[in-house]
Amino acid sequence: MAGKWEIIVSEKHHMQLDELSSLTMSNDKIMESIYATHVHVHGDHDKFDVHSLFIHVKNILMNATQIVDNAVQGTRAHVEHIDVKNPKASLISSPLCILKKITCELSCKAPGEEIAHRTTLSILNKLSCYSWDAKAVLTLAAFALDYGEFWLLSRMYQSDQLAKSLAVLKQVPVLQKPSAMEKHRRALMELNNLIKATLQVIECIFELVEFSHFHLKLPALSTAMDHIPVDVYGAIKTLAACATKITILTSNEDREQDLSVYSYRLHCILNNLKKQLLICKKQISGTG
Repeated sequence: MAGKWEIIVSEKHHMQLDELSSLTMSNDKIMESIYATHVHVHGDHDKFDVHSLFIHVKNILMNATQIVDNAVQGTRAHVEHIDVKNPKASLISSPLCILKKITCELSCKAPGEEIAHRTTLSILNKLSCYSWDAKAVLTLAAFALDYGEFWLLSRMYQSDQLAKSLAVLKQVPVLQKPSAMEKHRRALMELNNLIKATLQVIECIFELVEFSHFHLKLPALSTAMDHIPVDVYGAIKTLAACATKITILTSNEDREQDLSVYSYRLHCILNNLKKQLLICKKQISGTG
């Protein structure tokens, strides 16, 4: 018995060391890990329209997060439909099989920094032949499939029998109870805000990639583009943590997934991206 206990303690100790190393991992180490997953073949990500997919995903998340905002504020006001226009968006061919594979990677993972790190690398391996912006959008889309469906069902399940049955399977009523909503109000707000910030990060990445098509020689753009793989890693890792948080909130399990460290890092990424975009715009206009 003592020997078995020593093995368990030893394994737990190694997991804690792994998690500590993940927390303190430098950008150089992260770059080594994620570049090892990247085997970009020109044109592969063009099998679908990345920008149009992003427009659909943005619509899903903007509407879903608005539902959550109303729910945590205790309002029953009509949710205003948000629709980001794109003439080509309705013609999109969704890479559904890829999205389902990523959804599986995000689903039902235990909390912890090291697990989120491993999940992120696993997703990047599955998306090895896609451009960095496509990797980010595909992961965001996979996340949005579940998050959007969950909150859509939360609006429909009391008035539609099919929605009610689906909602039960998705554990929607667990979080809809007034006591649960009150208990998790702060956690839901934190989660919702982090999802919005992730959306902003990927929008900034898109804008930088767009600049790169026309302004390759901008000094600031070169610096920003070199850092995009780390930014994409950070966005995907944040989504992995958010997915775990949702699982915990809907399962009544006594576990924690602290999102504060992800929020801090993601906002650092976002602030840096905004700064780089501003510098690029000044250099393009000749004022920088």
